[in-house]
Amino acid sequence: MARENAQKVIGLLGLALRAGKLALGFSAVEKLVRRGEKPLVIVATDVGAASRGKIENWSPVRGLLDDVLTGDEMAQAFGRNKLSVVGLKDPGFVKGIEKLEADAS
Repeated sequence: MARENAQKVIGLLGLALRAGKLALGFSAVEKLVRRGEKPLVIVATDVGAASRGKIENWSPVRGLLDDVLTGDEMAQAFGRNKLSVVGLKDPGFVKGIEKLEADAS
């Protein structure tokens, strides 16, 4: 996904957070997956290899997006010291992210 879309993605994720449709952090996203909610998982581009391996083994997920935001960008956007993964479970917000991704291709 093109870098110019990063701010649009952050904006959509912010709306999803306020709507209670976004899970922040490894544990919260893993809980969504274990409950079978099939989130779109957005992973920081600079996440460590061990964490990436665990995330890639999560199932079921709607998709894995790992070329959008760095960990620092995610952390800053959501007021965290550190953040490498978020999970989006609302179909409307997921569709918006997917549209941004398709437009960038």
